[in-house]
Amino acid sequence: MTSERITVAAVADYEVDGQRVRFDCEIDAPETVTDRTVPVTLTVYDPRTFRFELLANPETHTDSEYPPLDTAAVETDVALDVAEAEGRLTVDTGALSITVGLDEWSFSVADADTGETVFEEQRADPDVFGRQRVDALGFSQEEINHNPRKVTETGTSFRLSPDEKLYGAGEQFVEFDRRGRELDLWHQEPLGTETERAYKNIPFHLSTNGYGLLLDTTARVHYDFGKTSTASGTMSVADDDFAFVFFYGPDFREILQRYTAVTGRPSRPPKWSFGTWMSRLGYESREELADVAERLREEEIPSDVLHLDPFWMRANKSTDLEWDTEQFPDPEGMIDELREDDFRLSLWEHPHVPVGTEAFEEGVREDYFVTDGTGDAYVMDNTCQGDYRGALVDFTDPDAVEWWKAKHHRLLEQGVAVFKTDYGEYVPEDAVFENGQSGKTMHNLYPYLYNEAVYEAVGEVNGPEEAVVWGRSAWTGSQAFPMHWGGDPQTSWNGMSAALRGGLSASLSGIAFWSHDIGGFRGTPDDDVYTRWAQFGLLSSNSRCHGTTPREPWEFGEEALDIFREYARLRYRLLPYLYTYAEVAARTGLPVVRPLVLEYQDDPTVHRMDTQYLLGEDLLVAPVFEASGTRSVYLPDGEWRDYWTGERYPGGQTVEVEVGLDEMPVFVRAGSVIPEREPTQSIQPGTPAELELDATPTDGHAAGRFYDADADALAEVTVAIEDDTLSIELGDCSADRVTLTVRDVAPESVVVDGDALTETGDDPDAGAWADTEVGVTVVV
Repeated sequence: MTSERITVAAVADYEVDGQRVRFDCEIDAPETVTDRTVPVTLTVYDPRTFRFELLANPETHTDSEYPPLDTAAVETDVALDVAEAEGRLTVDTGALSITVGLDEWSFSVADADTGETVFEEQRADPDVFGRQRVDALGFSQEEINHNPRKVTETGTSFRLSPDEKLYGAGEQFVEFDRRGRELDLWHQEPLGTETERAYKNIPFHLSTNGYGLLLDTTARVHYDFGKTSTASGTMSVADDDFAFVFFYGPDFREILQRYTAVTGRPSRPPKWSFGTWMSRLGYESREELADVAERLREEEIPSDVLHLDPFWMRANKSTDLEWDTEQFPDPEGMIDELREDDFRLSLWEHPHVPVGTEAFEEGVREDYFVTDGTGDAYVMDNTCQGDYRGALVDFTDPDAVEWWKAKHHRLLEQGVAVFKTDYGEYVPEDAVFENGQSGKTMHNLYPYLYNEAVYEAVGEVNGPEEAVVWGRSAWTGSQAFPMHWGGDPQTSWNGMSAALRGGLSASLSGIAFWSHDIGGFRGTPDDDVYTRWAQFGLLSSNSRCHGTTPREPWEFGEEALDIFREYARLRYRLLPYLYTYAEVAARTGLPVVRPLVLEYQDDPTVHRMDTQYLLGEDLLVAPVFEASGTRSVYLPDGEWRDYWTGERYPGGQTVEVEVGLDEMPVFVRAGSVIPEREPTQSIQPGTPAELELDATPTDGHAAGRFYDADADALAEVTVAIEDDTLSIELGDCSADRVTLTVRDVAPESVVVDGDALTETGDDPDAGAWADTEVGVTVVV
């Protein structure tokens, strides 16, 4: 079969209709291609956001409901200034100047204030023989049976600036900066986290030129971010519709906020989900699970969730969502016992229903499964976990969705709190769905629909405020169904670093809540790898130990156990801080775990930095990828305090930190106020009766914020010292008692919310303050 490339050549006519400009475009094509025009449409949503669309087959185009894009969330009235001159049409939105070549097609986007080009179609990138290395805007056609031709893909190329960096495209485990990489966005099980394959492919990328670009599709996407030619990037879609939504910042945080407003924002997960999750593949009996629960409390390891992998179901019958009552007798009683000790239960699943179960027979009878194109259920061998034959639930069929939800409802009514929604990457291209689409457009979307169904089921029984899943695969908008974990990394230093890179990549792709398997998945990590991974994992947005062998900390020696306990307690101490950024994520779409480039975009030093990260805005975490030695830590602009020693460092430099196995560098941004609480063995609901605030002033000032139990009141705390008086404003703080430590100050008086406090000894009570070794302690 031969393939021909057809490119957009010129504009035959155009029409301006409010905030939309429609171009009727001539094409440059071989004689074998029908002479016709194709439409290109530019729709402006707000001064910094627009949609671009090329339809190769406009006669049959229908708008897709997937992925659901809420463009109304960013739409504003924009009076476009449209002007034609010298064969070009310029559309000025107030923030952007979009220029289209009319006599000879071209497309570019510039900042309207500075005139600097931020995005430009690459029309020509020739080699020394004059052969083009990239394809301009257009589509490809493939010959069928020696004559008819069908559209196989659409796409464009774009110019790369010499110093431009590119990020995102989902949870990619390769280099943090995508420049020089070629990526195929088609969900695959990576069988580790050390390859270009990915579970969470999301067709959204960020550029240091100050834009974000979302390809609006569910079909296969191919990116070449400067691999074929360092001068050009290309993006193509295996569909006859090529559309993207363009978000201009230039600030990355602003871009992510608008991107998630359009694609969906997560709800705030329940507070208990921020506790430590303990799991393995897997606990095989009720007795074994009870022993782990008892040991966690005996060892005083803070923990809130215990997870059961496949063995909670009968052998070769997962996932029919029925208990194996021989291994786990009286499930309701078991769940009640766990809840009495403040543990919640998580259950594993996947969306393949095994042959030989009543669930399979019912699914076939009621047509609940994806079909093979003949009308029969698409049955596949070796689907998962020894269930060698099974069929996929069709989540485009409303009846199938309700059937699947009902199976979860029964388990939730027994007391189950959450489900680990594993897999979702196995839809064949020739599969046919109830909505009439095939695997070509449903393969990438399937995990979205799968997680949506389970997430909704949890909310329908446990209440929307308790809705949560633990999902593996994702596409555009999947962040609306938190949370996600990073799949199956090696039990190695490389596996650990790849997990972090994937998480930072996901964070720049809209995923706000992200975790990973502490210790890695396959096999047994050595004690040092496990210990270092635990330090990093317990300071991620969410924390779970999991693998094919035991991952409980006592399995790795006394030193590992003690270090795990210390960092688990630190996690629980920081719960008010984590909970605050969880609410920030729900309101803004900004991730809890942040690559440094998100907060320090103008600092070239951090543009490729993927071995350290920010937890929220105020804590910098530098995982250690060796047992002990020296860790180089880059501190960005400002001033930073070593969390452990209190030593201060000016920013804009790299510091060398000596790290024993029990030490992982953590730095606090000066000028911040960190909300904390006394760690407990499990996360208790409500605002803690006693809240601790840790202030690190810089130039005499510090400020912080935190949310109360229901996240309906924001407490804003300010600290200022002037003329030897320390003035503190606590805002809407609902705790019964607040202890505020203000570091590196020595005032003569303290005033809180306008009231003077009494100076006392080393242990002040409410209404008093005292000098301490680190500064001042204030109690109100």
